[in-house]
Amino acid sequence: MLRLFFTLGVIFCCFAGYGQKTARNLSYYIEFAKTSSPLLHDYKGRIEIQQMEEQRLKAVYIRSKLELNGEFLFVPIISKDGGKTSFLWNAQNGTDYYGYDLGESSGHLYAGFTWTQPLLGGGLYEASRKQTEIQAAIQSNNMRLEKHQLERTVTEQYLLCLLDKSLVGLADSVRRVLQQQELIVQELVQDGILRQSDLHLLAIEKAANYDLKTASWQSYCTHLSDLNILCGITDTAKVELDAVCLFPEIKKNNPISLFLEQYRLDSLNVAANLRVFKLQYKPRLNLFVNGGLQVSNYTHVYRHLGWNAGLTLSWTIFDGRQKRWQEQQMQVQMRTISAYKAHERFQNEEHKKKCLSEMQLYGERLNALCGQLSEYDTVLVNYLKEIRAGQRSVVDYITVLRNKIQAERDYVTLQTNRQLLIAAYNYWNW
Repeated sequence: MLRLFFTLGVIFCCFAGYGQKTARNLSYYIEFAKTSSPLLHDYKGRIEIQQMEEQRLKAVYIRSKLELNGEFLFVPIISKDGGKTSFLWNAQNGTDYYGYDLGESSGHLYAGFTWTQPLLGGGLYEASRKQTEIQAAIQSNNMRLEKHQLERTVTEQYLLCLLDKSLVGLADSVRRVLQQQELIVQELVQDGILRQSDLHLLAIEKAANYDLKTASWQSYCTHLSDLNILCGITDTAKVELDAVCLFPEIKKNNPISLFLEQYRLDSLNVAANLRVFKLQYKPRLNLFVNGGLQVSNYTHVYRHLGWNAGLTLSWTIFDGRQKRWQEQQMQVQMRTISAYKAHERFQNEEHKKKCLSEMQLYGERLNALCGQLSEYDTVLVNYLKEIRAGQRSVVDYITVLRNKIQAERDYVTLQTNRQLLIAAYNYWNW
């Protein structure tokens, strides 16, 4: 019996939850898009690679290196000593033979270890380390730019979904108004004040309003599907999107646009590349130790185990003026970066001015439409009184109602467009 009640309870809960919509907000979609973005994962991986590269450079310029190496050389000849022709694969001596001159070349065996320690690698490593840090900062900045772009793209798609949702709600409100008017007209038709054709007009308006609702709902489903694809969401459950109201963001602590940060990092990277290039003109001093077996005569091999040590020095004195050409290339790259930076600053300011100007115009249009909607409400109330008194045709009422519905649709669209402008302004005012 207890199991039966439990089963019935589960079934009841399933039916109670069926058809319910999951509430989701803008932040949910933005965070999901950031999590599923392959480009952000790529930038994160590049940052990790730069950190690994820093450790590799430390091993190259500072840490010692131990190598196992060896060499086995044999010099074959065809010997005719003693009047007998024979092939010797590794002759040590001979007088009458064909092959390399044994006085100049002879076989030998070497096998051992070589240990090398850089002595002047601190400065070389420091310059290379700074370069890898700048390149990691570039990848971090690219990641931040991509996140900022994702926020704008997802916000715009989310606002389009809210616009469709508002239009569906508007169609529902119009349907309720038409149903109320239909009841009133039915009473007036029964009283002989209005004709049956007036009811047909209301039926036509209800059908047209239903078509508008269907079109808005279809657009909502399409935009919601695009939003899920953009964010990498595979869930197709019904969702209820929370309303959002954006406001223009005002920067306080950082008056300089963060879009310009990439050009500052590019300039630092060019200078770091030049510093690393100049490293080859620094003297390089290494300590080495060799130890192992080295013989040319294979008798008493065990006696020829030994080691040696020394220093190696390399210092580039002249390279055909490569450094000068490299410096000139850096100057050209710096000028190019400065030109891009100036253009980016100009576009940024112009985009913000454009957004602010259009937002003001949209505000004025919204105020004007708000006044029109209030006037339409007054006219519709008066028309309804006149229809009840038999002084006004339903056609006149429907005409005004159509105009009001169009004004309401325009009002909702203008509100969304203004929100899109605010999203664009916040994107550029970064």
